[in-house]
Amino acid sequence: MASKLRPLYDRLYIRGEAVYNAVAWRRSDKKGLPHAVPDPALDEAYARVIRPYWRQFRVRTPRKFWFRLFGPDPRCIPDDLWFRDVVPHYNNLIFAKGFQDKCLHNLFFPECKRPETVVKRVAGVFYDDDLTLLSPAEAVRRFRGQGRVIVKPSVSTGQGHGIRFYDSDSMAAEEIEAVFARYGKNFIVQKKLAQHPDLAALNPGSVNTVRILSFLHGGEVHILSSILRVGGADSEIDNVSQGGYQCTIRPDGMLEPEAITKRGGAWTTVTETADGLRFGDLRVPAYDRVRELVLRESARMAHFPLLGWDIAVDPGGDPVLVEYNVIPGQNQRTGGPTFGGLTDDVLTEVYGRR
Repeated sequence: MASKLRPLYDRLYIRGEAVYNAVAWRRSDKKGLPHAVPDPALDEAYARVIRPYWRQFRVRTPRKFWFRLFGPDPRCIPDDLWFRDVVPHYNNLIFAKGFQDKCLHNLFFPECKRPETVVKRVAGVFYDDDLTLLSPAEAVRRFRGQGRVIVKPSVSTGQGHGIRFYDSDSMAAEEIEAVFARYGKNFIVQKKLAQHPDLAALNPGSVNTVRILSFLHGGEVHILSSILRVGGADSEIDNVSQGGYQCTIRPDGMLEPEAITKRGGAWTTVTETADGLRFGDLRVPAYDRVRELVLRESARMAHFPLLGWDIAVDPGGDPVLVEYNVIPGQNQRTGGPTFGGLTDDVLTEVYGRR
């Protein structure tokens, strides 16, 4: 009986996870919209182009507010449909939590350079980076004397929540034990990464990363979008929701002239950093090597055709895998429609046609 019910349990779990993510993102996105004002051009585009486009697929026409957020291109995919329908269609969400555990990156990506791990805890058990067992006392000793370290929850995280930095040299054993207790059974401690000087110039306090959305489809890996994430003033986190910037990267590694940030809870377009560096004048160092890493590793992750990658570049120009996401978000605010010319094929696969 249990074996016959297992597929039903799996489908219910996947549906519940997908609906939860869809509702959470819809609420979050609505908060980032400015107050509604009349927009005759959008009204016309919605009636003449957007609704007819979506009617050809077997799905309810998306609400107009999504196109206020992403722009009038009908191929933009609302985040609620993305998380409810598109991601679960391609990615195996039953495997998601295990594969996304930051403590297991050394197993999944042995060829990738990663930030130096000080200690990690998996299901309450302490390990070093090679998953050699450590006692709690050994974990405390390894933590001390490592300089500036970052502590992250290793499962069920997102948007920089729960990430904190500590000066390990100045901490007593009791303080370290308190950190371990605060983070519970699943977390990872890493040394703060040194980054390429060209990226540090944008904001030396944060590790500024390239975020790439990849898609394994039709026997090849497609780079759907690529953005640079830069931390805001006085921030060690590169997350745009916490005052940072994100800017689209062109295929040659140059940045687009405009980036976006959040000010007063609303999305704002800017052309330069707080220090006056113009985004359009900047090139991401070693961008070709970053792309090569993503193309190579994405091809090996067939359970998750859609993946989000956060890649740093160290002072020597080597790409460093910071983390990856098996339930990735989109980059449509800066990069336009997620699937571009593949949109019709993707929506037909997910929804079919009338």
